[in-house]
Formats: sequence, structure tokens, C-alpha cells
Amino acid sequence: MPIGSSRSGVMGAGITPGGCEVFNAPGTFTVPAGITTVNATGKGSDGNPGNAGNAGGFGPGGSGGTGGSINLNTLQYFSGNGTSGGSGGPGQGSGNSGNPGSNPASTAFCLTFPGGTAGTGGTGGCEGPSGNSGQSGTPYNTEIPQPANNPTCGSAFVCSGQPKASGGNQCGGQGSIGAAKRIHSQGGGGFFVNFKRSRGGGGGGGAGTLNAGVPANQTLGCQEQGGVGGNPQGGQGASGQLTGFLATQGTPQTPQVIQTGPGNAALADGGGGGGGGGSAGLNGNGVNDASVEYYAAQGGGGGGRGGAGNPGNPGNAGSPANPTTHNCIAVVSGACYPITANAPVTVSWNPQ
Repeated sequence: MPIGSSRSGVMGAGITPGGCEVFNAPGTFTVPAGITTVNATGKGSDGNPGNAGNAGGFGPGGSGGTGGSINLNTLQYFSGNGTSGGSGGPGQGSGNSGNPGSNPASTAFCLTFPGGTAGTGGTGGCEGPSGNSGQSGTPYNTEIPQPANNPTCGSAFVCSGQPKASGGNQCGGQGSIGAAKRIHSQGGGGFFVNFKRSRGGGGGGGAGTLNAGVPANQTLGCQEQGGVGGNPQGGQGASGQLTGFLATQGTPQTPQVIQTGPGNAALADGGGGGGGGGSAGLNGNGVNDASVEYYAAQGGGGGGRGGAGNPGNPGNAGSPANPTTHNCIAVVSGACYPITANAPVTVSWNPQ
């Protein structure tokens, strides 16, 4: 060693040895004294799987069945034909695809260390199957027997012999059958028929997305009333068609036909209401005319709700992250730098 030379003069004054620091979580890197250049190697997180797709919505609702009609092709009869059922609601469509997975990067010294590729989201489930339409009422040409005369004031009913029209699957309301009606009233020293009429069956209510459609009223004498649509969205069933005679004592009877509208359409995704059944009567010629004939057909069944959608598909897997290296990063000796480490990040420096 030369006289007058210090150890630092021979090896270089202020030399700082090399080193490294590993960050497995967010932290702060403080630059050692005398260090002005560093290197950094790291990576972001592995790509996460994509999210599963959303389930498909309910399928379209079924339409209500058409009310049955009376096929009597003669001018001797007056009649009201059955009305159509309401349309079913549209389906809710397929589910949306799931969101892609995340892949957060690591950062240091305003540089980025990318993560792996995120997995794509799964595809959405398919829309559910359509609901079935309600059963339509069948033409009915069989005379309903005349209700018997009551010994006192009041009403008498006789129903048709038809079966009830079924509601559509799933959960459409059942239609009802028609009936003939006589109302007796006292006057002029005896009983006489004041009303003689028939009415077709009411349509069943369409199924709602939660609750079943209500069957048409099955109470004797009230069969013409349509069923309420299921909650929510189901359509109301139509009332049956009315035909009959309204008499005033001692005067000829005047035939009447009161035609009701069709079953209501579903409000959204439910089933439509069933149509009202038709009815017919033969023109009579006087009060208490026992030869008057009556006919009444079924109301249509309410439409069923659509089936539930299929579940969404799983998301796809992400890929692992690969290391990235940045060399010769200029730093300020003694300064502090934030490190965002979503996976290991190593900061190293050579002797300086």
C-alpha cells in the first residue's frame, strides 16, 4: 500500500455492496445509500377463472285455449260462438355470459409486471321451454236437458255433460263447462219461467310465473266466470257466452245474445287466459215454452307458464403469470418507492 494511501483510496471510496430485497406483499423499497441503479424481476397474479354464465330466463308462456262453439247451421237458432284464448307472454331469453376473471399486475418504480391471462366467462344458460297452450273447448251439439220447474221461486241449473278443458302445462287454470238455467218467479196466480238461458263455460286463468292460474269458477250456476290469472303476469280467462230469453209475463220472449271478449293476454312471461265457451238457444214462442233447446260448450283452459331456464356454464380457467425483468432502473439514493406485489417482486442492485 503506498504511503499516505487509505484503504478506501485503493478499493474506491464509498463503495456499497450489491444486494436484493424480495417483496411478497405490498411494501416500500428504500434505496440503500450510494445506490442509483437497480434491477427488478417479478410478475402479477395468475389469471383467475372467469365467472359462470347467468341462468336462462323462463320460456314463453302458452296461449289460452279457444272456447268451444256450437255448430248449429240453421236460422232457427241464435248463438254466441266461443272466443279465442289470450296469447302467452314472451320468454325472458338466454342468460348473459359471465364476466372474465381478474389478473392484477404487480408494479414497482412506475413499471408493470403483468399477471397471467384471465379466464373468459362462461356462456349463459338457454331459455326455458315454452309453456303449453290450454286445451281448447270442443264443439258441443248435445242439448242440455231443461232444468226442472221449481215448486217455489228460485233458480234451477243443469250442466252439460262435457269434461272440463285442461289448463296448459305448467299450471294453467282449468276451463269450466256450460250450463242451462231457469229462473222461476210468481205472478198472475201461478209460477212462470221468467228467464230461460244458457251460458258457455268460462276460460281458465293463465299461469303466472310464480302462482298457478285459477280454474274457471266451478260453482253450479257460476261456471261462466273466467278464472283469474296467476300472479304475476298470468292472463284472465274470458267469461262464457250468454244466450237466452228474457220474458215479461204474458208477452212473447225476445232472444238475447251477449258475447264476451277473448281471454286476456299474459302481461309479460305468464300464460294467456282461456277463451269463453259458446252457447246457443232455439227460438221459443212464448213464456213457459218447454220446447226451447239450450246448448253450451266448454271454456278453454288457461295457458301454462314457460319452464325455468338452464343454468349458466362455468367460466374458463386463467393462465399462470410469467416473470418480467426490468434492468438498469434509475433511482435516487435514500429515496422510498412503493412496491405493489400481487406475486413476488425482487429488487436487486450491483455494488456501486
